[in-house]
Amino acid sequence: MLQAWLSAPRALTLREAAIPQPAAGEVVVRVRLALTCGTDLKTYRRGHAKLPFGLFGHEGTGEIVALGEGVAHLQVGQRITWLPTAPCEACDACQRGRTNLCRRLFDCVALGTYAEYFRINARVARVHVFPLDGLSDVRGAFVEPLACVLHAWRLLEPLPGKQVCILGTGAMGYLHLMEAQARGCTTLVIGRRAERLALAHELGATHTVPINEAQHAQLTAQIHALTEGGADVVIEATGAKAMWELAPALAAPGGKVLFYSGLAKGETVSVLAERWHYDELTMLGSFHCTTQDAHDALRRLREPAFPVERLITDTRPLREVVSVFDQLDRGEGIKYALVP
Repeated sequence: MLQAWLSAPRALTLREAAIPQPAAGEVVVRVRLALTCGTDLKTYRRGHAKLPFGLFGHEGTGEIVALGEGVAHLQVGQRITWLPTAPCEACDACQRGRTNLCRRLFDCVALGTYAEYFRINARVARVHVFPLDGLSDVRGAFVEPLACVLHAWRLLEPLPGKQVCILGTGAMGYLHLMEAQARGCTTLVIGRRAERLALAHELGATHTVPINEAQHAQLTAQIHALTEGGADVVIEATGAKAMWELAPALAAPGGKVLFYSGLAKGETVSVLAERWHYDELTMLGSFHCTTQDAHDALRRLREPAFPVERLITDTRPLREVVSVFDQLDRGEGIKYALVP
């Protein structure tokens, strides 16, 4: 089979490899579609603190072609999607019900969706493989990123109000926008590129505002004017230090600030303590998702009015995976669908 292999930053090749065979508890799928994502792009550019180089890609859909011994809840021929990780259910975090914070979450990661066939390890196969009943391959492939977004919104509940400001116009920023729209919120999106802001407007954003890092004071004043004192919820979805430091300034008194996109390891940020204390802001971090979040995502994706297809820049054959990541590295496109 053909399989993408990332051996070092920006060292991506397409190679021939043996079709995997399932061990006990494992599942092998024929990949129908794989999606690119921001995590894969970061890994491509500089590596990842938790993920090894080698097998590449984690979002997608497939058809089961082989089951390992003991797998009774799935069937050969089923169309499925998956989460790339699963909790150990034994560590202190799992015992407290915080399975997204499992201390062994990255011990068994299902990687390698940029390939013709893909093996899902036994831990993931047991709890995080989902039949795609009534969902297209494209919509089904959004389960993992949308589950992460819905986990963040669960942390935001109860919402302090209905005005939501989103920093960032990458795929995750747009998914946050779609969720805000589905909840009947008034939305404001901040970004750099005119074409990305235009798409945010098409997806329902009430206001779109271009940003210039040299003009944060003016931007803050503009957001406060548009929201009559600041947004009830501010979501940082860029993964940039300057935006982390800007986000609390855009919140209304009593508002919530969600830091969704992570910074580089060891990075620190500065926040104005006076606003945090006297305006009683709530600062939240959000990481990954749980099994319940995945089921919630599947339900959302069955709503035709949740337009995730709009985020697909293009559909390309698997053999073009190297050129696709070269394009993403240059900032061209949001998400690509790769089809073997």
